[in-house]
Amino acid sequence: MPLVEPARNDDFFVPADVTLEEAKENKESFFARLEPFFAPSVLLDIKLAYILAKHGHRDQFRKELDPTGAKVRYFEHVRRVALVLFDEAKCSRPEMIISALLHDGIEDTRDLTAEQIENCFGSDVCTIVKTLSKTPPEGYLDRFVVCKDWRPYIIKACDRLDNLRSLDKPEISVEFRNRQIEETEEKYLPLFDKMITLTPSKCKNDAEYLRDLIRNQLSLLKYNPK
Repeated sequence: MPLVEPARNDDFFVPADVTLEEAKENKESFFARLEPFFAPSVLLDIKLAYILAKHGHRDQFRKELDPTGAKVRYFEHVRRVALVLFDEAKCSRPEMIISALLHDGIEDTRDLTAEQIENCFGSDVCTIVKTLSKTPPEGYLDRFVVCKDWRPYIIKACDRLDNLRSLDKPEISVEFRNRQIEETEEKYLPLFDKMITLTPSKCKNDAEYLRDLIRNQLSLLKYNPK
């Protein structure tokens, strides 16, 4: 595989060990995936969620670094969660893609309020995002398990999978890595087992596959310690 130097534009970076075409993930490539599946009006809603999420998280960064040593924008995480939902969980429900893009908005931004989300996308999306929000952080999982809607569980699983995949970065501390692994095993795997029971039969195989991806990622992290 040919190597390329890390390259940048506003929406993506190119890791040094992949080709340019393989690594280009930006607004155009994101919506190129979605365009065949949705009506123009639905795509406009998703584009609005994309823009609002990018703006809301504009000053925030992840713990991981890109190949140039720069901090990864937090928006990369919410976009990756939406892509895990669409590409790996095989979910093409627009309200879930929108909720995935906005899932940290109420909790982590000053601009994306529940009122704004409801005004733009309706009460259904707002309810999903509120379920996913640690607002307040106390009692979050106790509130979550009361939820009988399978959709927040699926998005939470996509979120947790992306977080686990970032833990093998050298800049992530051993303490944080181990804490995330322990939290996933003790608190979130039972949640994802419940996800399987709640998910409709036509989507159950995809939900089980998503749970298996999380279990496999945990195994990789545990058996390949830093």
